Amino acid sequence: VVVKTFEPFDPRRIDQAIGLGTRYLCSAADKQGQFNYEVKVRKNKAKVMNTYNVLRHAGAIYSLVDSCYFNEQTASARASYCGCAPDTIRDTVQWLVRETVLPIPDLGLVGVYKPHKTHKSSKTVEGRLSYRLPLGGQGLAMIALSMANQVQPGLVEWDTVEQIGNFTTQHLQKDDGSFFTFWFPFREPFGASDQPPSLYYPGEAALGLIYLYEGLKDQGKDDAAAVYLEGAAKGLEALANEREDWEEEAIPLDHWALKATARILSHLPEARHDKLLKHAASVLTTIYAFEEDLLSYDEELGVSTMGTLLEAQFAMLPIFHEKRSYYDNVDQAWCLAEKVAFLLCEAQDQDKPADMLGGLPHNLNLENGKGADGQTLIRKITGDDRMHRIDDTQHVLSAWLSYKEALESGLSEIDCSQVALPPLIDSLFDGLKAGAGQKDEKKTKRKKKKKKGKRKG
Repeated sequence: VVVKTFEPFDPRRIDQAIGLGTRYLCSAADKQGQFNYEVKVRKNKAKVMNTYNVLRHAGAIYSLVDSCYFNEQTASARASYCGCAPDTIRDTVQWLVRETVLPIPDLGLVGVYKPHKTHKSSKTVEGRLSYRLPLGGQGLAMIALSMANQVQPGLVEWDTVEQIGNFTTQHLQKDDGSFFTFWFPFREPFGASDQPPSLYYPGEAALGLIYLYEGLKDQGKDDAAAVYLEGAAKGLEALANEREDWEEEAIPLDHWALKATARILSHLPEARHDKLLKHAASVLTTIYAFEEDLLSYDEELGVSTMGTLLEAQFAMLPIFHEKRSYYDNVDQAWCLAEKVAFLLCEAQDQDKPADMLGGLPHNLNLENGKGADGQTLIRKITGDDRMHRIDDTQHVLSAWLSYKEALESGLSEIDCSQVALPPLIDSLFDGLKAGAGQKDEKKTKRKKKKKKGKRKG
């Protein structure tokens, strides 16, 4: 793999980052179809931890399919890094179905269980009783399986995906459109439950139902598909209704709901848009304020957290660029999000073992210090936490893909040199420019030292 050096804000850097991230997702899957979910790096050696998360497995499939089959890069560009994708998609999808999609007692349907079938907890009675069906697992599985079937027809029976959709709409969705978060088949409270609550599950479920709707509609099954679209719409409307009168600081950073909102609008009559757009605008307002605080003051920058926020912004900002009456901070939000997308390239470039090329760390370490004049407060990256989780790469890869898509809208015409950002945040991005050459020089020096050492030996 040839890794080229670009200026910090060169668009080609995003293209290269997409390629490297995609390769990493492929290389992180074993022959059985299971990802290296969590990896610790110590003394430049990678150790795979004995932890796993079924939902993030499905999310990684979604991102991989999106990168290799639906992104804006040319087919020749994708061919350079997607040769691994067909086998990895097949293996990881088969693992997901084999390990998590199982019959639900007394319902005559299958659903997605957590933890997976061969998880260590399955070895004890108490562990088996803990098995449950999370709402978010149903949603992410519907996304992954629907997308995989689009690019590898017949990989999964559509009936299987429909059963997951039926379980979601018939047993996890309430009359008002809101959702239960879990189904417990083997222990109290037996059946659907609101406990424990989960912020992201309703948005994941809504997006999964939209993908299932689109997959069936493509096959001409309009009547069968309609129930899933309505389930998604009612779920998103329920979120909007619930949060309508909340104070700004109480609105959650619900990126999955915004991704679902952006996708569903073209399928719904315009009369149903207003409520969803107002809700999306309130979430974007919260996201921007959160980003400003995080980038200005926190000692750690959560990489997957930033990736999810960018996914939401790049999904909705093209819409609000055309409908600015709903959201009046489009220019600032776009310019900050665009710079953060390039900042995450810097996260990908942090030192790591060669076989982890393209993976992203869990946290970037940041600090505030004095500038060259000894007076000005500046912000800079000091390293990372040497932990890599599959969702760190997955979410950031999805964010970069969404950024490329958003560039096709009028957002790319915004002159960000004329958009003021807080000085401390600007200093972080200015530091990337100033440090670009120094970074390359340091790498060259390290290489020279290694070569010198080999000659001595």
